[in-house]
Amino acid sequence: MAKKPIEYMRDCVKEALFKGAQRGYEFKKMRHAIIVELKRLGYDSSEIKNKLIEWNDRCERPLGIGDQRRQLLKYVDWVDMHKTKLGCNALEDYCIGKEKCQFNLKISSQNRNITQDLPFDISQLEKFLQERFKADGYEMLLVVKALRRFQIEKATGPVIYVGFRTISSIIRDKFGHNLNPMDIFRKMQQLIDEGIIEQVAKGKAGDFSWQSNGYRFRGWGIDTHNNTYV
Repeated sequence: MAKKPIEYMRDCVKEALFKGAQRGYEFKKMRHAIIVELKRLGYDSSEIKNKLIEWNDRCERPLGIGDQRRQLLKYVDWVDMHKTKLGCNALEDYCIGKEKCQFNLKISSQNRNITQDLPFDISQLEKFLQERFKADGYEMLLVVKALRRFQIEKATGPVIYVGFRTISSIIRDKFGHNLNPMDIFRKMQQLIDEGIIEQVAKGKAGDFSWQSNGYRFRGWGIDTHNNTYV
């Protein structure tokens, strides 16, 4: 892949790369972040090692030659071997502010464009759910609307990582209806069974550190030739 310039790096990591880091936890965290970010931008291991040696000189109490080899160069090899990743949640302590972070603003804008339209007609879905599930259909529709609201507000992109408690809170606060997390679980399963959403990932840390599954809206709709839903 073509190498991207440093400007495409996450803002907090880029700031640490140029300014250095304090020894201890910050040094270890940013060492890892710099390696992962440079790999994401297309730098090879040799280039990353050179960047780390330069970065070390800007850090508080720079490492000596022997420690550079053990703590920097060999660590690059370890990251290569384990193919580790790093997201913004892991860098929360060093965030410059989402409203200022150009990386976050760019990703959010891209995700909003990707999630601009639902892959089905919401009015058709509402009619289908009411006909097939009666009162339960209304609550299933609320779950769909809560998922959609979360997707847009958080600019999640196509895959929505969200927990049942968060969906329950959105339905309570935005639609004035109470569904507990177990109710949400049952409605989600019904929506999955009907092919309206699909679960594409399991067990990622979500809001308030609760484990969240990843969901995606499917291209559900009406088969006009047979007058059935597909």
